[in-house]
Amino acid sequence: MPTPNQESKLDLTALMENAGAKDGILDFPSFIRFALYEPERGYYSKQRKRVGRQSQTDFYTAQSLGPVFGKLVVQSCATLLGKSNLSEYVFVEIGAEPEESLLEGTIHSFSASSTIRLGDKIQIPEKSVVFANEWLDSQPFRRFRFDKDKGWIERGLKLGKDSQLKEVDLPETGIPLPQCLQESDSQSCHNYILDLPVGANQALEELCNQPWSGLFLTFDYGLSLRQFIEERPKGIARAYHRHKLTDKLTANVGEQDLTCHVCWDMLSEILEKSGFENLFLERQESFFLKHANSVVEQIVKAKPGTFDADRQTLLELLHPGNMGSKFQAFGGVRNQST
Repeated sequence: MPTPNQESKLDLTALMENAGAKDGILDFPSFIRFALYEPERGYYSKQRKRVGRQSQTDFYTAQSLGPVFGKLVVQSCATLLGKSNLSEYVFVEIGAEPEESLLEGTIHSFSASSTIRLGDKIQIPEKSVVFANEWLDSQPFRRFRFDKDKGWIERGLKLGKDSQLKEVDLPETGIPLPQCLQESDSQSCHNYILDLPVGANQALEELCNQPWSGLFLTFDYGLSLRQFIEERPKGIARAYHRHKLTDKLTANVGEQDLTCHVCWDMLSEILEKSGFENLFLERQESFFLKHANSVVEQIVKAKPGTFDADRQTLLELLHPGNMGSKFQAFGGVRNQST
């Protein structure tokens, strides 16, 4: 029988081979795609409960708190679309957990609804409201290290003699750096680590390239490009496992969530180039207070003087000390498909 260390070595060796390692080195996007989406061993491919407050789950989201979030989103969609009637649109939800849907238990007037799970093919009807909650942060990213003599160098992973994955500089391939790094007048310190969310950008581009019109709305956590390059010297990618946040990205491969903040500047540019207008980026609390105030008031005034579960959930969604300032609402409207 192999020892636990031998089993680990065999598993990691297979991981490197199956993920497409070259010369024993794997870039971060390939590692993330394998760890999260490999059909049999990927974190999001396994049939298990990931989201919730139970001890065996890894994290919880606004959507997992119950139908209050759904009510706020539906009213916000109606406000953002203005004179348009929700019955003209299909509600498309991207990245929902298995057997879950934002509209479950929520009254709405959309013509139909469609739920797309992580890893599924994304097809958008001609007139749609496309909604996603913490979808873009679960996409692959590239990691770079700033060297005071050489500039930005891409990082990857290599299996060491101790059977552990270690970060290394990738060999030069001749592939140019991302444009934002070429243009940056970097003041970064030596060994500054930058996690660039290229997968989020690609996912949004592919979504926008489809011929549909309507509203795009997502809730996520992100930063400006300046913050990525100047204010996060240890990188921004993290792992979630059993409700604990860690920077140990290569631990528990396939058993923990891997996440990276999105870059609002890059995503805004994609929407603008794709014909979206009236772009918005607001803290979750401000967004709902502005666009779903009638729902907020209804919940606040219900059952005065007594404990109310919906009011407690609303407090968690809006309070700056909870989710209110942690997450941002982002999106825009495209009146005609391009």
